[in-house]
Amino acid sequence: MRPVLYFVLTTVSIVVAKSSEWDMFALSLTWPVTLCKFSELNKPPQKCVISSKLWTIHGLWPSARNRDHDPENCPISKPFNENEIQNLLEPLNKYWPNQFPRYPKCSFWKHEWEKHGRCATEVRETGSEHLYFNKTLSLRMKYNIDEILSSAGIKPGEKYQLQDIKSALKQKLGSKPIILCGNVKKVHWISAMVICMDRKFQLFDCPEKRKAERAYFNTPLPPHDRCRAEVFYPMK
Repeated sequence: MRPVLYFVLTTVSIVVAKSSEWDMFALSLTWPVTLCKFSELNKPPQKCVISSKLWTIHGLWPSARNRDHDPENCPISKPFNENEIQNLLEPLNKYWPNQFPRYPKCSFWKHEWEKHGRCATEVRETGSEHLYFNKTLSLRMKYNIDEILSSAGIKPGEKYQLQDIKSALKQKLGSKPIILCGNVKKVHWISAMVICMDRKFQLFDCPEKRKAERAYFNTPLPPHDRCRAEVFYPMK
């Protein structure tokens, strides 16, 4: 069975984004160690490369707080053009890398732009391909999860109480993100995080909408299950 990557579409839907259909952005971040662990557990295993042990960007997704479906694949702006982001390649490769070498380097960015970014173009700060990627990078750097956790004594390689991680994030961000995990032999590995903000990029507590936290994702990777009270923040 061919593995399903976290940036590979399983279905395609065309939804034109209207202001009334979405009212927030979800900044989705991935812990690459867990992503690669679960890609190796796929059958057949999928080669995954960890370029740096930093929280990396999965995407910036126009979303709705109280709806069952978010806008995707909106035909309201131009398709992906690598030339538009040439001056962003260095930070993109560091903070928004394609960890699967069997796919072209730009395939992840192309997927995120065409599935999510094109729906965000009615907001001025994400109104073009270049603006979308640049804004997402700036948000990742502004809300530096690596530094926030490290400053609270939460470092990779140890187990922690989930509540301690939530408290550290709440103290620095001023809002509650959603933390997601994957189960490895009954140990919950931290895998992903979602930071929620309105259309003016003001943070607020993420709503536990629909059928719990995993509703923010519709692909198998990274794993996105509810975390238990004790979680593992893996180093390798």
